[in-house]
Amino acid sequence: MGQLINAFWTFLCFLPVTALWLRYASQNQLWVITALSLAALTIPSRWLQLSKNPVFYQQLGVRFIRKFVQNGDSYKRKKIIHDAASAIRYRSTIRMYERFHFFCLLFFFMSTIVALIYIQYLTAALLVVSNIIYNVCPLLLQQYNYARLKRFEQLNKSR
Repeated sequence: MGQLINAFWTFLCFLPVTALWLRYASQNQLWVITALSLAALTIPSRWLQLSKNPVFYQQLGVRFIRKFVQNGDSYKRKKIIHDAASAIRYRSTIRMYERFHFFCLLFFFMSTIVALIYIQYLTAALLVVSNIIYNVCPLLLQQYNYARLKRFEQLNKSR
């Protein structure tokens, strides 16, 4: 069921991006924006972390977001972290998702600028909404998960 949810959101949120690039923008623009988005992945993850406190993310509505995502609150979840090795694997998974959505965030943002240049205001508005749903929300969720994981690891070290 979780993968179906991912496929749904990916399809829905990539529609305006795909429409823009197929109808208006040039292949050279696509390469430049892709390269810039990829280059930004060299920024260390720790520089992108908004807060180390999980409560910060809860105040931004992450608990609401969790109702709509794979392995979220509305699904029966199995325990992900059992020991130190599973915590390390989970940290890697968090960072992988975070990097993917950061790349997409930048790609969608620059695509929005391209849409505005081509006076495609409806497409630009759809891109902004898609960027929030598909990238901002998951980034906040991954940062929340990372903050919770770090707090869990600190509590286990002090025991």
